[in-house]
Amino acid sequence: MNNNFIGIFLGFAGYIIFVFLDSIIKKYLVQDYPVLQINFYICLFSLIPISLALHFISGWKVLNNNKIHIQILRGILGLVCAAIIINSFRKHAFSEIYPILFSAPLILTIFSYFILKEKVGPRRIAAVLVGFIGVLIVSRPGTIHFTFSLFLLFIGAIILAVNVLLIRMYANNQSSIAFAFYGFLTGLCLSAIFAYNVYVPLEDSDIYIFFICGIIAGTGGLCISAASKSLESSVFAPLQYFQLIGGFIFGYLFFSDLPDIYEVTGSLIISLSGLFIIYREYKVGVSQESRVKDVINRGN
Repeated sequence: MNNNFIGIFLGFAGYIIFVFLDSIIKKYLVQDYPVLQINFYICLFSLIPISLALHFISGWKVLNNNKIHIQILRGILGLVCAAIIINSFRKHAFSEIYPILFSAPLILTIFSYFILKEKVGPRRIAAVLVGFIGVLIVSRPGTIHFTFSLFLLFIGAIILAVNVLLIRMYANNQSSIAFAFYGFLTGLCLSAIFAYNVYVPLEDSDIYIFFICGIIAGTGGLCISAASKSLESSVFAPLQYFQLIGGFIFGYLFFSDLPDIYEVTGSLIISLSGLFIIYREYKVGVSQESRVKDVINRGN
């Protein structure tokens, strides 16, 4: 079977799995348990599939890492971002949450320009500006619709962008399974410390829900990691927008949430802007590769 097909399937499955995970948390857990306690149990049980993958696929040796401080930093950022997202489930529909989170690729473009010194042309700059207009349409600042938790979601999008930036800067040839392991392990340790004072005793049946959520989170993370390894970035990056579409569908199926005209319009603008940025990054990369080959050929 074609490797690209398998990679696309895994990426699609991973992003839809995370929408399903969010739906379970929103429906069964977020109203009854503190955010950090939810994070604790999900991180705990997510280590089961990830540990199995380490044992049977990559081997534990991939955890030997001389950039452990970066792994811990990513884990801290991931925990904060997860807490912001889970907290937003209490007040907002997926059709509000996901579009704001998907401003992360736009923010990443800005960071890449200033920090990685990547060349960003006027077309991508225009796409970023248009994308942020989409964020404003969804969040509607200055109206009663706009809440502090929506503002925090934008902070969450910045954190997501920083996390991806760290991967670009330090990942090199390191194992994506190791990245997932350290991320969940750091989240487990930190949430254990802070959840202790707000811990709520579990209902008997809820431990099974937490277990299922953890297995889903770990499996989804492994699917996305495998897809990112097997696919070119120009193929992999657009797959994330299945999560946005899935959020609309699951929001309706689980919660009878229908997006309004602002959420639909803003989501389309954000998605098209992000996809255009991905397309331009691909075109620029192909153009640079062609120029390098021309130089080599002339030298020969």
